[in-house]
Amino acid sequence: MTCIGILSICFSIAYVDINSDLGATFEINNDKFGVSELYPTANNGETWFFNSSHPMDGQFDPNKANISRNSDGSWHVEPGITRMLAFTKSSGYLSDAIRSNLTTYNYSQLSQIGYWYKPSDWKNVEITGYFKPLTTEGYNDTSLVSRSVRHSTNVNDGCGGSSYHNNIGIGNGTFRFKKEMWHVDYMITPYYNTSIGSIMNKWTGFKGIIYNLANNSLKLESYVDKDANNKWIKVAKLVDNGNWGNDMMHCGARTEGAVISWGSPMIIFKSDFVTYDFKNLSIREIIPPK
Repeated sequence: MTCIGILSICFSIAYVDINSDLGATFEINNDKFGVSELYPTANNGETWFFNSSHPMDGQFDPNKANISRNSDGSWHVEPGITRMLAFTKSSGYLSDAIRSNLTTYNYSQLSQIGYWYKPSDWKNVEITGYFKPLTTEGYNDTSLVSRSVRHSTNVNDGCGGSSYHNNIGIGNGTFRFKKEMWHVDYMITPYYNTSIGSIMNKWTGFKGIIYNLANNSLKLESYVDKDANNKWIKVAKLVDNGNWGNDMMHCGARTEGAVISWGSPMIIFKSDFVTYDFKNLSIREIIPPK
């Protein structure tokens, strides 16, 4: 067994300490790509796996991103403001028009309903991808974005943009979280002290995990496979206790820092002005720890 002292993470072939703060260990299964699943998939939970041969599977939308297939089966993204979308199978592709005309965008009501579109919306999720940045304009991040439905200032006062972002910095492999209270109004953590060095021109695995806790708070966790050998380490974590934010009442929340507790039919793979290759994208509804 190998241990990394600073992060208090230990791993072996079959086990990884994904909750080092709790001293718990979980048996690891591999997904269809052979990538470790750090949390078990929920019974009948929605899942999505990128189809390298036929990406347009009724759930994936490159959303105007210029993508092309590489000879090794990975995919290439040209630079731009890219927001690639993946939807639950039960929702299927949801147009901007549909996502702009849902029943409510009031956060107090959504916290009671529990989802944007359907009860099967992704709520407690493990989002995974492998990324190989090739060029970047300035210091940029790649982001895994959850719990939003429509990012537009012209729709419902931007209230479809509630979301959490798990970010990895390309230039020096640092990590941070963002809470988008509405579009566009952010709370952003500083970059964590943890760094894996530049991820330019190398394959790096990145996982964003988000789940509700029993006490009405929420936890964000980020993991990285820095050498692309399926060895995952926890690099950042944050608990939103409902006091992270100053403008959630803009969209009808009861408090300014209210937790974004409701599920979404959509996950976003986000980058700005980065050229990169990607592979093994996946999203799974998970069973969160108790």
